[in-house]
Amino acid sequence: MEPMVWVVLTRGDRPTALAASLSSVSQHEVMLVVNGPLPDRSVSSAPRGRVIETGRNLGIPAGRNLGLKETQAPIVGFLDDDAVASEGIGDGIVAALDAAPGLGAVALRLVDEDGHTARRHVPRLGGRRPDEGGSVALFLGGACAIRREAYEDAGGYWGELFYGHEEVELAWRLIDRGWTIEYRPDLTVFHPRTEIGRHAEGWRMTGRNRVMIARRTLPWPVAVVHVTSWLLIGLVRAPSEHRRSYLSGWRDGWRHDVDRSPIRWRTVWRLTRLGRPPVL
Repeated sequence: MEPMVWVVLTRGDRPTALAASLSSVSQHEVMLVVNGPLPDRSVSSAPRGRVIETGRNLGIPAGRNLGLKETQAPIVGFLDDDAVASEGIGDGIVAALDAAPGLGAVALRLVDEDGHTARRHVPRLGGRRPDEGGSVALFLGGACAIRREAYEDAGGYWGELFYGHEEVELAWRLIDRGWTIEYRPDLTVFHPRTEIGRHAEGWRMTGRNRVMIARRTLPWPVAVVHVTSWLLIGLVRAPSEHRRSYLSGWRDGWRHDVDRSPIRWRTVWRLTRLGRPPVL
């Protein structure tokens, strides 16, 4: 069995970018999850790997869960279909996880066309110190690697979220289960510069899921502060044409049933010490 497999999630609608993404991880086994109807049959193959065609859009977290379930490698990397991993990144990931049995996930550094890392892609409050590695409380879902044992211990991604903040919720539960997350800025992934509004439902899903993850996973006093903070933060950050959509999503997050499983208070403290208090 190979030590690592990459799960690449695609809608099949950008074959050129996907080809570059698959090529960048071709030294490892690849599980390509085609998450929806396949408009271009040219994407229905993957070097050294398998392809799963879901036939409909399951959402990002459920698609990633499916890809992991269909593989056996002890380390699973996750890559977006428009992301390109740097040379040798897999070896660095395997070495990091082999050296630290308690390490549950490796957060990779995302860089854009200019070699810059957007503040929102740095796993520290305020996007500080993108060049500094170390223990963190967050990773990017489309540029990370997770130990299978840790992923299964924490229950995997919450499929109900469909799009947005699924990695935040999983990171909280990984840390609650005693696993650590390490940010490795030397292990880079290229991803073109993007904004939340590139997806038609981006701002609405952001507002909705901030409420849902708080209701499900945070102790109630922390959850109340979290959703209030993100109501204000979202309305400030969202462009004027998307504020109504964000507010609609925030309200919708209260209507969904959630199966509460709050993290412990010591985990809240641990997240805070790692620079990512769950009230923000």
